[in-house]
Amino acid sequence: MAQSQFQDDEFYMSLVTLRVEDRLFRVPRQILAAQSPVFKDMFSFPPPPDEEVEGSSDGRPIILPDVVKVDEFKQLLRALLPTNYHGSRLPKGDFDEWISVLKLSRMWQMDDIQRAALGVLKRYSTVEKSAAEKLALAMKYEIKDWIMPAIDELARRSEPISVEDAQILGLETALKVAAVRESTSERLRLAAGKKNDFTPHINRIFNLPASTQNQQ
Repeated sequence: MAQSQFQDDEFYMSLVTLRVEDRLFRVPRQILAAQSPVFKDMFSFPPPPDEEVEGSSDGRPIILPDVVKVDEFKQLLRALLPTNYHGSRLPKGDFDEWISVLKLSRMWQMDDIQRAALGVLKRYSTVEKSAAEKLALAMKYEIKDWIMPAIDELARRSEPISVEDAQILGLETALKVAAVRESTSERLRLAAGKKNDFTPHINRIFNLPASTQNQQ
């Protein structure tokens, strides 16, 4: 008599096929569903009658949105899935790759991965990005530790806000930075050689909570 067998409820995994641009990926369904309520809901949709389940084969993959790029999705999977017994393959020092992880983890509500990405990105105090680029990224992805230093740097520099800065920041943010510069320029002239605190002006113009300056 054959011995009874049961599928383990934790480590018997099914795979799902996803398409990003022209690339197919086949990854554990349970891991994506456990990390993301978006994927969990996606996988729970019943298939139409007499049709192959979406994501069950290369011929019927789940097609991810156009805003998701192949390289970005690979970075997310490298952060999400251990590989070859070496842990994450995502280089710890690569800023742009962690931005990709943050972007997709926010989009799919992967809270644990998002916190991990933010934890890494917050250590980039001297990243090779302009103040405008850092401010744009900080506001887009809510990297709060970067907001005040980036605005402060833009407000104190001798060069005016450039067309390139405005293109990076967007018109509204660029105008707010210009307003901070205008409101503080007279103080700088009156107190040459002193490092004035621009925080109140920045908080007022950007409508930031007063505690932003002290967040770690």
